[in-house]
This record gives sequence, structure tokens and C-alpha cells, in this order.
Amino acid sequence: MIECVYRNDTDRMVIVKCVGSDQFYREKVVLPTELFWFEAPEDARLEIWKMSVQGQMLHVRADVSEYATNDEAAATESLWAC
Repeated sequence: MIECVYRNDTDRMVIVKCVGSDQFYREKVVLPTELFWFEAPEDARLEIWKMSVQGQMLHVRADVSEYATNDEAAATESLWAC
């Protein structure tokens, strides 16, 4: 399992779906400007669904590794936030 983070930089809520091996599944509604921290198998896929007038619309499909956190980078970012 790897730690991941997704930030919703849009002005609409999105639905984040994470699907992995061995029946791993996680789904979360993420509001605008919200951060979603989660753990997922390294081989999992992430789908980000936007809401539209017609219903849900697939916006992004990617490997979960693209959203993996890096402990060193996180430490640097927190220093910049001070």
C-alpha cells in the first residue's frame, strides 16, 4: 500500500474512485479545495468523476502512483507553508 493525496482544484465536487487488485475499492466525494489522503495498492487505478447536468462524467483515469506522496517532498512543502 502507498499513501496518496488528491486535491480538488475545481469549483465543483468530484467523486474519486480507486480500484485495485484483491477486490480493493474506495470511493469518496471530494468537495472544492478539499484534500483527500488515502492508501491504495501500488497497482491500483484512480478515476475522477466530475458532476454535470447529465450526471457523472469521467474526467481523469490514471495510475494511483501519479498521486503518491513523497515523504521528503511533503516535509519540504510543510516548511514552505510556514
